[in-house]
Amino acid sequence: MKKIFWLTGLPCSGKTTIANELSKHINAEILDGDDIRKISNNQDFSPGGREKHMLSVAELAYRFSKYTNVIVALVSPLKAVREKIKETYPNVIEIYIKCDIEECKRRDIKGMYAKALKGEIKNFTGIGAPYEEPNVMRNKDHTHTTFVDTETFDVKQCVDVILERHYEFKKYALFIGRWQCPGGPHDGHKALFDVVRKEGKNLLIGIRDTEIDEKNPYSVQERIDMIEKSVPDARIVILPDIESVNYGRGVGYEIREIKLDKKLEEVSATRIREKKK
Repeated sequence: MKKIFWLTGLPCSGKTTIANELSKHINAEILDGDDIRKISNNQDFSPGGREKHMLSVAELAYRFSKYTNVIVALVSPLKAVREKIKETYPNVIEIYIKCDIEECKRRDIKGMYAKALKGEIKNFTGIGAPYEEPNVMRNKDHTHTTFVDTETFDVKQCVDVILERHYEFKKYALFIGRWQCPGGPHDGHKALFDVVRKEGKNLLIGIRDTEIDEKNPYSVQERIDMIEKSVPDARIVILPDIESVNYGRGVGYEIREIKLDKKLEEVSATRIREKKK
């Protein structure tokens, strides 16, 4: 499961700008609140409507996070609902994009605050509806909310704070396969994983996206579920059904064969499936 960076704050505080810049540094899908409302045609800004919208975005982000990091840029003004989301989805990281409302008004090139003050936009956060700031400290079961102040720091500095606190750039030892063994990687695979673990390396399992047939009975999602249960410390990526691995000189990594004892090397997912029939 990847991370969900939940950017919350007043309209025009800088959420979308920071989301776009953050996405340049990590592989992530951006879910912008305004875009999602347009897609869903949801214009209900009542407290109940906002709660429903926040929970829907959270569920969508969680589903995306099975495959990639997610950046949510959403006003999400209701603190109780944000807390509920963090309790329901433990991979959510709350990032409060702090900015004084007068500065937000100054940045508002669409004139939304002015329209709200004239009564042309109802329940606009900061004018007709409150924004409930996160607590400085959270309960003992969670990390602190991260604050980034867009009046004090520029976009790059804000993104640097988020990356420093919540994102670690790692190198991995990649294992590519079909992973069609019932129950997940077999003993031979696990012995290979142990070799790289002992070397202090991180596991990356690449699942070849094969079509389902007699030799490949499990779907990609079924294989992900089995691997997550049996190898919880591995990062999983989905690859096209590659037929070769090619590299040139000086690319910064090696292709190597890890030798195991003969008994383990003879372990086969195909034979295991056949025994289960």
